[in-house]
Amino acid sequence: MAELTPMMRQYMDVKEQNPDSLLFFRLGDFYEMFGADARTASQELDLALTTRDKDKTKAPEDKIPMCGIPYHSADAYIARLIAKGYKVSICEQTEDPALAKGLVQREVIRTVTPGTVLDDACLDAGRSNYLCGVYLSDTAAGLCACDVSTGQAHVTVFTGEQRITGLINELGRFAPAEAVMNAAAYDNAELAAALENRFACRRERLGDGQYDLRDAEKKVRTQFGEEALSRLPRNDAAPLLALGGLLTYLYETQKTDLKQLDKLEWYRTGQFMELDLAARRNLELTETLRSKEKKGSLLWVLDKTKTPMGARNLRTWLQQPLMNVAAIDRRLNAVAALVDNTMERQELRLAMTGMGDMERLMSRIVYGTAGARDLVSLRAALEHLPEVKRCLEPFSTGALAKLGEQLETLEDISGRIAATLVDEPPFSVREGGMIREGFDPEVDHLRTILTGGKGFIAELEAREKEKTGIRTLKVGYNKVFGYYIEVSNSFKEQVPEDYIRKQTLVNGERYITQELKDLEHEVLTAHDRDAALEYDLLTALRSDVAAQVTRVQLAASMIAQLDTLCAFAEVAAQNHYCRPDVDESGVIEIAAGRHPVVEKMRGDAFFVPNDTHMGAKEERVSIITGPNMA
Repeated sequence: MAELTPMMRQYMDVKEQNPDSLLFFRLGDFYEMFGADARTASQELDLALTTRDKDKTKAPEDKIPMCGIPYHSADAYIARLIAKGYKVSICEQTEDPALAKGLVQREVIRTVTPGTVLDDACLDAGRSNYLCGVYLSDTAAGLCACDVSTGQAHVTVFTGEQRITGLINELGRFAPAEAVMNAAAYDNAELAAALENRFACRRERLGDGQYDLRDAEKKVRTQFGEEALSRLPRNDAAPLLALGGLLTYLYETQKTDLKQLDKLEWYRTGQFMELDLAARRNLELTETLRSKEKKGSLLWVLDKTKTPMGARNLRTWLQQPLMNVAAIDRRLNAVAALVDNTMERQELRLAMTGMGDMERLMSRIVYGTAGARDLVSLRAALEHLPEVKRCLEPFSTGALAKLGEQLETLEDISGRIAATLVDEPPFSVREGGMIREGFDPEVDHLRTILTGGKGFIAELEAREKEKTGIRTLKVGYNKVFGYYIEVSNSFKEQVPEDYIRKQTLVNGERYITQELKDLEHEVLTAHDRDAALEYDLLTALRSDVAAQVTRVQLAASMIAQLDTLCAFAEVAAQNHYCRPDVDESGVIEIAAGRHPVVEKMRGDAFFVPNDTHMGAKEERVSIITGPNMA
């Protein structure tokens, strides 16, 4: 350790605190990796291995290997590592290298994992990305499923001898990318096999000391509020500890505000139809049994959504069918109203077309990783809301009327973004060019200097010629002296007293003045000052918008529901589906039924309808064959 440079000692100290992550260590314009991390990254990302060790007496294997990537393209590399199940800790410079005395301070600002990733390159817009917390005790299995990118969290518990089976079946609904587990859950062979083999889920073990009931209560109260905490059961600590462990993991890895995570749903088994893994697989709800593709599944037939929020909501509704007849009827009433009002339905679908992913954009804004383009994308999405609300006005009853009444247009937020940022900001947030002209007087002044710097110099030259009467006077610039005033020898006697001689030439003299030095400073530093000021204004805007996370997420949830209902209505209208009458008799009676997926897969071939009758106690099994399956 004594032979290491101060920078490498700093790296080793940070790496020691993050032993299970690949450490992206910021050096200038690159993220560098060293040692074992460099070897892993080189293999996984096809990067060339080099070394900083220039000692020619050392054998190659004794030198510390390194590899690096440009910081501005890190997202693509991180996405590839996350897809392969790695954790990536990002260690940034926390002070300006130009102002640092000695070694630049650095610290890990965030750890990216399969369950906490926010970048679009790592996420499927139509699928939620779940991080699960699992707590297993002798009598219960607590489960918390959280999508950090949308701010939704769901908590439930399973008890009795079949608790592991129930837990695994419910995990099938969420298909988590990562699971945070206590020791008992992590060591359970059946659970480990299901997570790794069926869901390709990364497992993270937390120590027993990170599962404390009082600490969990405090974190849940802080994150979701007292009312959400009161909904969790007090007679069984497993679900609360599962949620507490998950929050602990998020706080440790994200190291920032999680205020977008504000929706907590507590539910009991029986609230939705329970489907085991075999049933989900065989029913082909979201993917086919053989090829694991969307085409050929029920989701493929029904997905006519126009927004990413709607696509995710549709998948959720398919994976957790309602069991309450009243709730089913409310949903059917809304679909029927949309089917019956074709023009209004098409206007609604058109109003939602092209809406960006409000939920995930908002999460990046709250995290502080959003750039100007993300904020402009959010503004574009919000600008659809007034038209959506207008299109809901004809619906005066039911769920659609309620959505229309409660949907906020959020014009204050979209207007604030529009007033601050240009329509097409640059990718980088550190180079300026983001702030709209007229928003900030100082930015406008600096841009005038940047675009009109030569004009200022010409004006100064004209003023000095007029003031001194020296017709050969000229203002020039070089890298050694900066800006200067050059006077030929024949006019030296007319030089004013405030001119300071800087250089003597064969044919004349070069001078500077205080005004010229001030102007030089203005011109040469204008770009850096403009970039810094624009970044500060962007940061302030991002904080202001982040403070509105609850309002934006609520509007996004309403759009998701509306989009899903419109998709159901569109499919029903196109395929001539009829509304079912749902009751609690236990009898299934279908006349001239058509299988939605088989019919679509047959294309233009005629589908032969089938009648079906299945009773609550009799005729429980039917085997249907015939021309449709040929």
